Amino acid sequence: MLLMAFSIVSCNTDNDDDPQGEDNRFYVQFTIGQDTILYEDGVNNYGNGPGISTYEDSIGRLHSQHTTFIRSALDPNYEDDILSIQMVNFFLDTNYPIYETDFLMFDEGTYNYGLYTTDSSTAGVSGAIITYTDGNGKVWSSDIQYGTQQAWNSFVITEHKAVDETQFGAKTRGTFNCRVFDGLGSSLDLRNGEFHARTIYRNE
Repeated sequence: MLLMAFSIVSCNTDNDDDPQGEDNRFYVQFTIGQDTILYEDGVNNYGNGPGISTYEDSIGRLHSQHTTFIRSALDPNYEDDILSIQMVNFFLDTNYPIYETDFLMFDEGTYNYGLYTTDSSTAGVSGAIITYTDGNGKVWSSDIQYGTQQAWNSFVITEHKAVDETQFGAKTRGTFNCRVFDGLGSSLDLRNGEFHARTIYRNE
């Protein structure tokens, strides 16, 4: 059994030469009820970067690439107001995925919501997972092990393009609507979500 996780959060990485340009504006925005929530790289001490979580046992490998919007660790409130977008894939092959396979995890298309676990009896479910930590530090997740998505749910990658950077391999745009759960019986609806993010952690 092997569990590994890596992540990068950066406010300005490598060749982001035009931080004011739309192609280098990294953000996530969504609504909860009447409130619009926006996290933007380089604004209010926020950064955005990719990461990997991977778990291997005798059944196979549950592998994910994610991108996270979070404040600098020097910010006293950095553990609050976080949004992570995770793409999960279950492989029967326990070998570590090659980079080309990793790159396709955020490929353009429509995805169901998935399940990530280190319990080998469930094996996980391929798909997208949205994890939101609110201003009080409470964690909410769309992971289907905690609750059922509604008919209006959606997750779509609208653009995924390779970039020549040392720490991340792509810039990705997408939209989402989902219900997130606290695991204790409560839920929130995240609507009209959209993002542009650094994705594909380079583990080379």
